[in-house]
Amino acid sequence: MELTGLQIFKYLPGAKKLPEANCKKCGCPTCMAYALKLAKKQADIDKCPYIPTELKEKFSEASKIQQHTVKLSDEIVTGGETVMFRHDKTFVNKTVIAVELDYSNKDFEDKLKKITDYHTERIGEIFKIDAVFLDANIAPELFEDAVKKVMEYGFCVISNNSTEYKIITGKDFNELAEKSQKILEAKEENIILNIDVENKCVQELIQELTYIRRAAIINRFAPLTYPVMVKMPKTKTNLEACAVLSLLVCRYANIVVLNEEQGFDNALLSTIFTLRQSIYTNPQKPLQVEAKVYEFNEPDENSPILLTTNFALTYFAVAGELESLPFGTYLVVTPSDGMSVLTAWSADKFTAEIVAKSVKNYDLLNKVKTRSIIIPGLLSHMKEELQEVMPEWNIVVGTIEACQIPEFLRKEDK
Repeated sequence: MELTGLQIFKYLPGAKKLPEANCKKCGCPTCMAYALKLAKKQADIDKCPYIPTELKEKFSEASKIQQHTVKLSDEIVTGGETVMFRHDKTFVNKTVIAVELDYSNKDFEDKLKKITDYHTERIGEIFKIDAVFLDANIAPELFEDAVKKVMEYGFCVISNNSTEYKIITGKDFNELAEKSQKILEAKEENIILNIDVENKCVQELIQELTYIRRAAIINRFAPLTYPVMVKMPKTKTNLEACAVLSLLVCRYANIVVLNEEQGFDNALLSTIFTLRQSIYTNPQKPLQVEAKVYEFNEPDENSPILLTTNFALTYFAVAGELESLPFGTYLVVTPSDGMSVLTAWSADKFTAEIVAKSVKNYDLLNKVKTRSIIIPGLLSHMKEELQEVMPEWNIVVGTIEACQIPEFLRKEDK
């Protein structure tokens, strides 16, 4: 466990009210200031001549790396996690999604191009395959050609023949720890742990991954403080693979390698990318978009005006429907700290005054002839309140679900 500033302070002369308290020999004005800097790793523990041995030992233990990071390319880094559960703090580096391709296959380049063409978008983020896994058990010259070809297509290469890191495979965590320890003794530190999944049920696999993560994060057991890779077995159907991959993204694979069939299943990939996006967002920082007026399909002065909050999921759900319409629309997005409609209302982040101020700041009255604003159906109870503070506008209660917007607007147009 990491030490807080207060936990460190309790060991210092300032907390014990000793004669040496706040002596400034550490370069800080007080013992508390020094403790806070130590907690943030902004100061050297040896700067204080009065540090007790017990604190030095605790600080040394707390300063050990929990999980190493391995740089796979300039853009892709794996590992570096510091917590068991994302709500404790947040997960750091997203699970790397890779596809294994066989360079000896005559369709290699066609398949490479196919996964290059795949991409999907959700909440403003574009997803694509992160890497290609190449097995080095082919002729060296063929392997070099394969690496060059993959990189030409813009993919990161993961291989058991890399000089940047060493992939070690073990049937369980005990074998991985034993092999890793030998590499550590040889002073090689960039390691990726690869769990052999053959003849393993899902429960066993998840138990081993959990044990490895706990050994790294909680116990800081050096041989297991490295990113973990899992290569999906070819025996599973794509539906089964989707279920297993969902578990692996949550607990606790840093890299997952799909076989060729799985890597070309758009439904499987879309599901996994959606889950990964949710797991690897910071739960303390809601996804939000900029609060402003958004225009869709070149609206004119008579186009409908809709209203919502700046919660990203809400915005993109509504925006997707508005983009599909054959006419232009305006969408007024209010500042609501990234909260959904009802949450923002209950937290006083979506009040009549905030809405009125937003509409006024955006100067819509002088831009459009439209005098109706459509509010979310979930906030129908605000209609009279909004009408009172915005007498120049006609407040219209809209739909509850975003998918109902097109039909609602068509009826309103009639």
